Parts: sequence; structure tokens; C-alpha cells
Amino acid sequence: MSRSILTSKQIALVSVFAALQAVLSSLPYTISIGVSGQITLGVIGVPIIGILLGPYLGGFAVLIGSTIGTYTNTAGASFGPFSVLPPTIGALGAGFCMQKKSYVAGVMILVSILVFYAHSYGREAFLYPWLHMVAMVAAFLFSAVTARWSSVLSDVKRIGAIIPLFIFIGTLTDHISGSALAIWYLNPILTPEIWNLVMFVYPLERVAVVILASLITVPLYYALQKAGLLAIYRSKTQ
Repeated sequence: MSRSILTSKQIALVSVFAALQAVLSSLPYTISIGVSGQITLGVIGVPIIGILLGPYLGGFAVLIGSTIGTYTNTAGASFGPFSVLPPTIGALGAGFCMQKKSYVAGVMILVSILVFYAHSYGREAFLYPWLHMVAMVAAFLFSAVTARWSSVLSDVKRIGAIIPLFIFIGTLTDHISGSALAIWYLNPILTPEIWNLVMFVYPLERVAVVILASLITVPLYYALQKAGLLAIYRSKTQ
């Protein structure tokens, strides 16, 4: 008898968090500068779900939830059918950090930055991804010292101190992949002047996301850990 790909508990977790992401994706967070549309509260759900469920289950849940969200709130679907890609990539980035593979998130950020710079407007707004570069360096740095911080990940009491960093990396992975998509998909609407303006806005916006997501994720992580639910995805995906 063949084993099912997902257990009933994993399916339940994916369903619950996909529903959460769908709801968050239907609620506005801020307006989009330079184009019609809005950034939704889905940006907060992305790193939370990636960290709690891991890259694969978390990415799948965000993909489903974001897809539903594009239909319930079309204003949040600035990239049409491709709008689900950045949040899914962000969840993958945050999830891989929790699996001691933060270098994967670093590669995702690096590729997105290169795609952004491949456009002439991106090169004219050269300093725009400065905070994403910080997140990329952090991702590669922590991956390089895995032996040191892997013990932190196995210590439930200490992990609360490092989760905000993973949320930061996941959030910026989501954002730069969205920026790389936007500069090509919305060409030539988003001019270098707009990108240089956004450069002073997005850090405040994304830091707020990191703070809010951290306040939610840390206690929720402890609750799920105590209930034994986090072991479900770890045993199947690591």
C-alpha cells in the first residue's frame, strides 16, 4: 500500500493557514506607489506561515491562500496571475531558514536582485535593493555558521530570539522578488524616479511587517510546539 504524500494533520494545517492567507490577502495594508492597486496584509502572513509550516507545506499554503486572495481582492493582484509568485517565494525563504538552509533564501534574493538590475531602470535605481542586500548577507552568514546556530533551533526556549531574523529574511525575499517582477511586468510605468522614491518608503513598511509578524509568530510557534504540531512537518520534510 502506497503512503499518502501528506498526512491528515498536514492537510489540516495547510488548509487552516491557506485560509488565513486568503483572508489576509483580501485586506489592504498600504497602497502601491506608482501604480493602481494595494499591498495587502498577506505580506504579514507570508513569513509566519513559512516559519511555522516549513518551506514546502508553508509555500503550498501561501500559494493556495494567495491564489484565493487574488480573486477576493483584485486590487491586490498587481501582477495578474503572477501575483502569487512573490509571497510563495517569500514563504519558501522563511521556511528554509527554519530548516537550517538560509543560503537558499540568500540565493533567491541574489537572483531577484540580478533580475532587477537586468532592467535599465533597475540600474538607474542602483541603491534601491540595499536592505535586500542586508537580508541576503544575513542569510548567507547564518548558513555559514550552521553548526553554531543549529543548536539554537533545537532549543525551543531560545528560538524566539532568532525567529525575527528569519522573518526579516523571508519578508525581504518576498519583497525583492516582487520588485524584480514589477520592474519588468509594469514596464515602463515604474520609472527610476519612482523606484528611488520607494527606496525611502519600503524599509519602514517592511520593518513594520517584521515587527508585527514577530509578535504573532513567536507565541504561536511556542503554542504549536507544545501541541506537537511542528514535529509533523519536520519529520516529513527534513
